[in-house]
Amino acid sequence: MLKSPRSAYIHIPFCHRRCFYCDFAVIPMGDKVANVNGNGSKTINDYLTYLEREILSIEHKSSLSTIYIGGGTPSILNPSQIKNIIKIFEVNYGVDLGAEISMEIDPASFDENDLYGFINAGVNRFSLGAQSFNDKALASAGRRHTSKDIEQACIWLKKAKKDNCIKSWSLDLIQNLPDSNYQKWQKDLENALRLKPPHISIYDLNVEEGTVFKRMQDLGKLTLPSHEEAYENAQITHKLLKTSGYTRYEISNYSLPGHQSRHNRVYWRGFGWWGFGQGATSSPWGMRFTRPRTIKKYKEWVDSQFNEKKEESLSIKSSTFLDLDERIMLGMRLKEGLNIKKLFSEQGWDKEKSDFYLGKLLKSWENYRKNDILCKEGDRFFLSQPKGMELSNQVLVTMFSWWDDVN
Repeated sequence: MLKSPRSAYIHIPFCHRRCFYCDFAVIPMGDKVANVNGNGSKTINDYLTYLEREILSIEHKSSLSTIYIGGGTPSILNPSQIKNIIKIFEVNYGVDLGAEISMEIDPASFDENDLYGFINAGVNRFSLGAQSFNDKALASAGRRHTSKDIEQACIWLKKAKKDNCIKSWSLDLIQNLPDSNYQKWQKDLENALRLKPPHISIYDLNVEEGTVFKRMQDLGKLTLPSHEEAYENAQITHKLLKTSGYTRYEISNYSLPGHQSRHNRVYWRGFGWWGFGQGATSSPWGMRFTRPRTIKKYKEWVDSQFNEKKEESLSIKSSTFLDLDERIMLGMRLKEGLNIKKLFSEQGWDKEKSDFYLGKLLKSWENYRKNDILCKEGDRFFLSQPKGMELSNQVLVTMFSWWDDVN
């Protein structure tokens, strides 16, 4: 964490509409939003001005090897706006030759001309937010696109990859949506595999406070798969993707060889990163900081930060390691796991202290090791597949209890 951060996340908060499961810091703009002139353009351009102001406010800038433009729906922006964001980093931070520059895109929010415009702007990896190929499930989740929109977007992405215009692309799905079942989920997976994306992200549905789904759940109007059905879905996910050549290199992420997300691995390995934009979280020097989630407070914060630079986490003077429990949590998400003794050493613990607390941790994890949920090779611990990956929360909750005792 003492090294200069080499990655930056940029949050574009605009969406056409808020999906029923979403609790992100987003601004719904309506289906008729226009990015340069027309509906919502003033709001977008005003935000981009503040975003640039925040990016330039950093004192200790460092060259970047990954950039990730997320949201929200970044593809609401036009290619020239995306190009300008990337240009700000090229001029003021430096961007490595061969850097991974990723962008989230939603079906029905762009066309083929837009896609190549984003590519010409500098984007070389895309993450397509499909979520499902089931039109009923998409409508029930508040999505505006259809399965036909997904198919068309994938055709464009496959062509761009085949022509070496991009390095890679990912297809994102959500597991255990309302009204889903084993057969429907298997069909989703088969549709995804038929399109052969180099990378697939599969996220479990979480019903968060403040969302439409949460209100529906409280009213007894949300039908979700049972625990048994969710388990079956997880098993078919592992089986189909493994037999199709995908490696589960992180709890929610699968890739063909050579197509792991370099940017996301920065988070899981506990390295530092810049975060910019409304609601974005950063940890450049070891301290986490989340920007205000509303546009008004975000603008006020940017003005204050630009002029006074009060936020300590953004200064190299605040260099520290992430808390040990967080480093273990992040590392355990990866297929290869982590060397816990090495983490203890990096925390400055001597051998006696390391051995004592490792012994207590291993004792709390004893049942998971006996039941083939948690594996150990040398000093490296990792979750088994698929069982350990699916039960990771149990392992981590036990670790957090151990950490409470340490403190």
